Amino acid sequence: MIFSQNPITNAKGVSDPHIRVFNDTIYLYSGHDSSPNDKLWDMKDWRVFSSTNLLDWKLEQTISPKDNYMDNNSIDCWASDASARNGKYYFYFSDKKRGIGVMSSNSPTGPFKDALGKPLVAPMHDPTIFIDDDKNKTPYIIYGDKSDSYYIAELNEDMISTAETPKPIAVNGNLWDKAPKWMDKNYVFKHNDTYYLSWGRDYAISKNIYGPYESAGSFGTGHKLDEFAHGSFFYWKGQYYHVWCYYLKNGLKFRETIITYCHVGDDGKIVSDTAFLDKHFKNGVGQYDASWEVIEAEWFYEKSSEIEKKGIQKEGFKLTNVQNKSWVKFANINFNQQSKIEVSLKNIQGKGKLEIREGSISGKILGSISVKSLNLKEESQKFIATIKEVVGKKDIYLVFKGNRKFKTEFDSFSFHK
Repeated sequence: MIFSQNPITNAKGVSDPHIRVFNDTIYLYSGHDSSPNDKLWDMKDWRVFSSTNLLDWKLEQTISPKDNYMDNNSIDCWASDASARNGKYYFYFSDKKRGIGVMSSNSPTGPFKDALGKPLVAPMHDPTIFIDDDKNKTPYIIYGDKSDSYYIAELNEDMISTAETPKPIAVNGNLWDKAPKWMDKNYVFKHNDTYYLSWGRDYAISKNIYGPYESAGSFGTGHKLDEFAHGSFFYWKGQYYHVWCYYLKNGLKFRETIITYCHVGDDGKIVSDTAFLDKHFKNGVGQYDASWEVIEAEWFYEKSSEIEKKGIQKEGFKLTNVQNKSWVKFANINFNQQSKIEVSLKNIQGKGKLEIREGSISGKILGSISVKSLNLKEESQKFIATIKEVVGKKDIYLVFKGNRKFKTEFDSFSFHK
């Protein structure tokens, strides 16, 4: 078991991270950079890690090229991805730029067996497997690089054959025009009715999975979020996350992977929360400290389903549609004798109460706050309450209760001694 924050698996050479969520468990499918001193891409296998809390990452499986059609001594185990269908799991792998193969298993962690004994598509590399949200849950494979094109093809129900000839994806706009010809590392996901195609730190959008895609912007800056960042996005317990890898030293081919919260704004723009990393890089996601100046609502660990994250990058984000029986979980908050909580709420309607509970939505009550509009001109209202003294790491639930008219927006909170 590996316990780490950022990088999420320290000094392990985790590269080209694609994360998938199966049965509420997080699985990281990654490449494996062999040595911190490697001047080439010496990648002899792939690895599968799992986590149920974003903190502890268990190495579940090492996938060897000996188990598929590649050369037994290959060092070309490039980027991979995984998917699930009809009770089976599929691992898609790059044999450098020669082609993309597929292996299958009855478990998301393997062992995986070669399904074809040859490439599924060739040439090219860097597969993303995307499952649409239409009636048939149509599966697609996206792969390639800019020197030729990104390509897309629908997969058959068996997930090991294509239903059509791969088609090039048109990407328009300055961001794509400026991207180097070698640009690969695509990732595709969908939010509402919009498809997002990403590469490095930039992305394009379309209303059609096949495109054309229009350049839309960059996720963020800093923390090696640049053209070399091979990453992916995943959605877990109501929260988006972004993971990407970066080179530890210039000129050497050894990478590690970091993770942060991700927000999709009301304007449709993707925001990788590098501002969170600026303050809490080593701490990482999935845990908090009561000594922080502020804990933003959008950094939540889990929430009730009716709550929505809203906002735009310039103005910040908040949790809306908070009402009677709504709750927000912040796991693993480290306490050191804090005795007060300060909560910032906006646009309060009706009357309600906020309970601060330990361990579950029905757990021990540490404190409570009466919530009602104070008829102030300011949009944001701060409420302070005394809480029972807590020491050590605790899961904290903010549970909202109120009358039929009660509704509010949750902006942030903090603890004080």
